[in-house]
Amino acid sequence: MDSKPIPNVKPWSTSQGPILASVHDLRKAAAINELLTEPAPVLPVKDTDPVLPFEIGLFASFSARLEPGIAKIRLRRAISAYASAKSYLLALAQPDAMRHNIEGHPVDQVSPEDRLAAQIRITEIRLQRKSQSGSASGPGGEQSGSRSGENN
Repeated sequence: MDSKPIPNVKPWSTSQGPILASVHDLRKAAAINELLTEPAPVLPVKDTDPVLPFEIGLFASFSARLEPGIAKIRLRRAISAYASAKSYLLALAQPDAMRHNIEGHPVDQVSPEDRLAAQIRITEIRLQRKSQSGSASGPGGEQSGSRSGENN
């Protein structure tokens, strides 16, 4: 675990508006939908679609749509990859963020604690990337291998 201190993060007071899905988000959303008997409207399918924070407990709704023979752990990992992406965290961190059910309908506001936790994670990701970009331009100018599990 990284021992670098996280700067003091204050809750955001200005919304950035809808966070649109990136190519990475679309790929992760498609990986989830491939495991389901029918697509989940809460997931983006094109780059003009917003990333929508999930309601608490949405895994049960996803599980109910799981293709026969697919292990739930595969679904859990796919959802985890999607929900740990920077775009998802940005959508979650907005002051006006709402949680959505599997049909994509808003059901509840994101709690201030969850918004702040997302903002802290975004700050950690930014610091990590800044640190990596600084070390990537060492002698030879090449970056050492990348980790496949990293988010966009």
